[in-house]
Amino acid sequence: MKRLFLCALVAAAAVLAWPGVSRAQLIPTPPPTPTPDPQVYQDAAMWFRAPDAFRPGGQRHVSLDDLGQDMIPLAVWIYPNKDHPRRIILQAESFQGSVGDWDGEFEQQMRSQFDSPLFRDRTNFALKNGMPAMFMTMSSGEGFNVQKFYIVIWADSQRGMALMLVAGLDDLSDAAARAMLSDVTAVQYPLDR
Repeated sequence: MKRLFLCALVAAAAVLAWPGVSRAQLIPTPPPTPTPDPQVYQDAAMWFRAPDAFRPGGQRHVSLDDLGQDMIPLAVWIYPNKDHPRRIILQAESFQGSVGDWDGEFEQQMRSQFDSPLFRDRTNFALKNGMPAMFMTMSSGEGFNVQKFYIVIWADSQRGMALMLVAGLDDLSDAAARAMLSDVTAVQYPLDR
């Protein structure tokens, strides 16, 4: 009996000492820490994922107290193609009201920032999760410098939000632009946070 026990002990020691089996394999390794997806911007009241073809240009989180009456960029993604320059910009400003009220305020701000902006194709719709929103297009500039803005706006009770895709005048169809801006959800801003 002692001999059988001794043989089992030697066999177990040999298995553990074998180069193919180490003690580290017996202890599970912790899963890797997830890395934030650079294509995603998320805060307490919204989530957006930029298309994979766009490269992140930076993002930041701004508290409600730091928002003012002018739009502040929260995130930017850039399409890395010199023949078809495009960028997606997410902006916010302090605003309490509905998306219909935000539309007038937003348009007024854009008129003060750009030369001869022309707004078109204003359509009410809902984001992926049902949040009321508005889609519109805006063109601005002259000659070879004309840009077209594809814009999604919504209001979350504390902020006016604008998600814009900027491209050349005839670079994209409205349907293609809407698809690039479609992966967004929003809710009323939770004031208990």
